[in-house]
Amino acid sequence: MCLYVIGIVVALLVGYLQFIVPFVKGEVKFAKKWPFVVKQQPTCRRSCKGVGNVNLWSCMKVAQVLTVVFTLLALRCGEEALEVSICQPEDGTVVSGILRIAADASDNAAAVSFYVDDSLVHCDATRPFSHVWNTFGLPDSATHAIHAVAEDRKGNEAWSDTVSVDVFNGNVLFADNFEAYSPYSYPAAGWFEIWPGAGGSRTCVAGATAHSGTQSFMLCGTVDQVRTDGTELDLLDISRLTYELNIMIPSADPAGAIAGFFYLLNPLIGTIFNGIWFRLADNVVYARGIAEDSTGVVWSYDTWYTVRVELDYPQLRMDVWLNDEQIVFDLPATPREWADTFALATEYGTGGTVYYDDVAIFEGAGSESHPIRPSIAAP
Repeated sequence: MCLYVIGIVVALLVGYLQFIVPFVKGEVKFAKKWPFVVKQQPTCRRSCKGVGNVNLWSCMKVAQVLTVVFTLLALRCGEEALEVSICQPEDGTVVSGILRIAADASDNAAAVSFYVDDSLVHCDATRPFSHVWNTFGLPDSATHAIHAVAEDRKGNEAWSDTVSVDVFNGNVLFADNFEAYSPYSYPAAGWFEIWPGAGGSRTCVAGATAHSGTQSFMLCGTVDQVRTDGTELDLLDISRLTYELNIMIPSADPAGAIAGFFYLLNPLIGTIFNGIWFRLADNVVYARGIAEDSTGVVWSYDTWYTVRVELDYPQLRMDVWLNDEQIVFDLPATPREWADTFALATEYGTGGTVYYDDVAIFEGAGSESHPIRPSIAAP
């Protein structure tokens, strides 16, 4: 029971013993006007038992003071204590990839700040309170401490217990299935804008279309401006690399799709090498190494396609699979040093929309190893 409720109960009990019982028994009488002192019975032995002969006025003053104190305390009983706790991830677990850190906070919390290794990484003023954390680039088997600080509108703060997790990504350089983000938000934990296309409001995490799970990454371009988003990779000492992704082009608002390694030709022009191109003009899939190569495969609208590209940097060769069928063999590839930004894009001159999902980039060939899928906490 709330301490303040106990206080008001005690105050009522004091009043009952000090005034009601003696009054009923005729031991005290009250005046009709202030200060309501008793004109008879100048002492109150029964109601102040154990104290001795105490003037009734003193008894009343003590009772009044107690009543006021406990009443003021009782008025605070409805104020909820400010509390916060980390609910995702769990303490002592191994995490990987891009995941959501989530906090439970009391109703009077106005904002929650998230800290990793005592460094502020995000402040969230919207429920549910969360932060999307990208663990790629962190050393494997490293332990990281996570805690949260809640703040109410009066500036009061409450700290959560610390949650410790170990990071392990293995041979995965980057992966994103877009499930950790809030719908219609930009997946900033893993991606950054290269070319704006139709603008940020039309490039976001889509909640209604997905290859797996419930969300994907929707890119929208215009006829005059492609939409391109990328992620930086550390390719130092990488000799063989494989990436996988899923592509869907909607019939309602189609655009060609291009994915691979972005190379900036000049401040206004860029291109993609060592990638895949779903060309809108003829609905044919092309591979893009150091030159373009038509695979002869025709793609269809409103259909998800799984693409896998394997790059052999020492041999400068690339192979391509579409839905687990190899469609390109030993296409000449560009050197690793040309580009370390992996990009998703719409095709120039087509406008429209492309959906991407389940992107994974890992060291090694697909036949030699398989990527460790990131553990992602759903929103």
